[in-house]
Amino acid sequence: MEALSAEEPRELGPYRMRARLRETGTARVYLAHGADGRGVSVTAARPDLAALPAFRSRFRDEARAAERLAGPWVAPVLATGPEEWLPWLATPFAAALTLAEAVALTGPLPEATVRTLGAALATTLERAHSVTGAAFQGLGADVVLLTADGPLVTAFGVLGGASAASAGEGGRLGVTVGYLTPEQVAGEKPGPAADVFMLGMLLAYAAGGAGPFDAGPADAAAHRIAHSVPDLTPVPAALRPLLGRCLAKAPGARPSPAEVAAELVPGGVDAVLPDAWLPPVVATAIAERAAQARELPGMTLGGTVLWPADAAPGAAPVPAAPQTAPATPPAPDTAPPLPTWSAPQPFPQPTPAPAAPTGASPLSRITADRRSLLTAGLASVAGLALGAGAVLAFDGDDGDSKSPAVDAKPVARPQPVPGTPPTARWGYAVPGGKLLGTPLAQGAVLVVPGAALTGVDLRTGKQLWNRPELAGVAQLQPADADLAFGAGPTDFTWFAVADGSIRQKVAYTSLTPGMGTPEVRAHEGTTVWFTATAGKDSALYAYDIAHRTVLWRRPLGRGETFEWATAYGGQLISRRPAASPPKGARQVLGEFFAVDPKTGKDVWSRTYGSVLPTDPAVLTPDGTLLTQAGGGLQAFDLTTTNPRWQHPKGKSAYGTPGPGKGVVYVPDNGTQLTALGAADGQQRWAATTDLALGTPVETRTVAGASGRTVLALDPFQVTAFDAASGERLWKFQDAGTKEESADRGVYRAVVAGADTAVVWHGATLYALPVS
Repeated sequence: MEALSAEEPRELGPYRMRARLRETGTARVYLAHGADGRGVSVTAARPDLAALPAFRSRFRDEARAAERLAGPWVAPVLATGPEEWLPWLATPFAAALTLAEAVALTGPLPEATVRTLGAALATTLERAHSVTGAAFQGLGADVVLLTADGPLVTAFGVLGGASAASAGEGGRLGVTVGYLTPEQVAGEKPGPAADVFMLGMLLAYAAGGAGPFDAGPADAAAHRIAHSVPDLTPVPAALRPLLGRCLAKAPGARPSPAEVAAELVPGGVDAVLPDAWLPPVVATAIAERAAQARELPGMTLGGTVLWPADAAPGAAPVPAAPQTAPATPPAPDTAPPLPTWSAPQPFPQPTPAPAAPTGASPLSRITADRRSLLTAGLASVAGLALGAGAVLAFDGDDGDSKSPAVDAKPVARPQPVPGTPPTARWGYAVPGGKLLGTPLAQGAVLVVPGAALTGVDLRTGKQLWNRPELAGVAQLQPADADLAFGAGPTDFTWFAVADGSIRQKVAYTSLTPGMGTPEVRAHEGTTVWFTATAGKDSALYAYDIAHRTVLWRRPLGRGETFEWATAYGGQLISRRPAASPPKGARQVLGEFFAVDPKTGKDVWSRTYGSVLPTDPAVLTPDGTLLTQAGGGLQAFDLTTTNPRWQHPKGKSAYGTPGPGKGVVYVPDNGTQLTALGAADGQQRWAATTDLALGTPVETRTVAGASGRTVLALDPFQVTAFDAASGERLWKFQDAGTKEESADRGVYRAVVAGADTAVVWHGATLYALPVS
């Protein structure tokens, strides 16, 4: 932390600069605060780069990426000013040391610290890769922060992770990424596996105090990276096998980020943080840095991390200022002089940091010789040595990156990385930011219920129509080939799928005086079964959506909620608590019953084994009732109630089973998915989502229409498996935090066509290929 110089800005957007925290290859980072005194870190672009359209374009892209990647171990974005005279981005201030500072201060970090650090960074990479399918390129010893509450990533792409940048001819932007991978040395564009290689170098550096390719002349670093075996001798023996795989020459031989996280911290990082995860000397230096920040004028919050008072680390903080700052520069009488920072100069070869004077604090050792510390930290990481960086060129028109320039070798065609999520065919943000129910895929249109009802082209993701007058219409069902049906706040509504035009409305009060908004329970053909309340009376209705008529009304009896209901053979099948427990039983069983489609009267009622009213249950198209009861997953014949099979005995950790073509997909409450034969219950395969968990999760499955792919959907990700072999194909995440995930529930999906699944987790829809 250093005092501001005369040419540096005093205000950016709503924030007032108080001190300089650090400098990167493209920006300077300041400690600042807004009108409420909350501490923020403001990353401000270098003025010479801010004049380049290519830089501004990349800055905007990385600011958007930062917002999408908000979550554990990523600094959340409070506000941005990408169009201002000096582009900037603000995040909550975290009292911290960079990884480079920590290693320079204390030497190799303890194995437990490295494991926690590595698992957190790997989880962040997995989230980034799932969102973009491309390399993150935001890791580095100077952009990874160590805080008392855990690590933080503060760069969101190639600009943030750059070691240097400069303007070129024609307004082009040249960016030097501070590391190399074997594929970059070969002239290939880095893919997601390049981030795993960089992660391996960072962890080797953190655990051993030196990079795995440091030995030898700096100008030969690229050759060592491409051809030499990494030197992991200083690394603890238990970490060497994993880091060796991360540093494999072939991208496809490297583990996925999820595999790295699971091997480093099997129980999940949440289970080990923040209990004394840092060595004492680093923790003390961080505490001193927090104390320094609190002493600055205008700072009103205390604590190691200066988050808003009502936001916990890892949660989305309350903005300290409006999300969009004014686009006009400060008034002439208050604006600071335009900074004239020079481009960063190459760091000299590393020199040992001076020893701290006797009795000096850890922080004084850091501030005593900042340049030598940064030199030791940055240049020690393999690939950050002089002459070992890859230069990316960005066009002045659109900012697209060109081929990396490394030793003038020809560019090779990059190979796909196994396990990389497929590129989404399109993404669609729901207008108003809220999805009100399950979208309806009908023909070539996806109808999306939200603040307005919208129609989306299933092939391109382009919005075809938008109907604000249909706001709140949800519970969508197909009415015929061209019409759809939905329930709005006061009316049933029929509309054309092609353009959203309203064809008819029927007020609920015209069906039963005082009737409130119904809950659709099941749909088959032209019949919709729904429950609704009028005053104190609740009833089940059968409604013909083709002729717009009520077929019958059945008052709800004791325990009849129809929350579990499915159409089968023209009947509505549901369940309720049985009138009394069977002889010798301690609990009331679940009684399944069928409702006559013409009269609404009971046709039959039955109990199955020891199935309770709340046990997860699924009825397959062939009349098999699948449920978790009696110590395992059981299958019953719906007609005879005879057990068909049970798998396995003595286990009760299954979730809701999902039927496929001749197969039943059964998730547990953790990370495993098992495929069982629908007829005999024999195991076909078992696979894992490889999600590091601290608590049980709900998982659901959706089988692709082609039968070749099955999706497992939990609160944090979508995992695709080969339906025949159980091979894990890829993962997809929309970058929500764990806190957000818990609020938004499990990922959802609808099958749209033979080879597409539309998934969502919040208010953005993605079309993913599943064939």
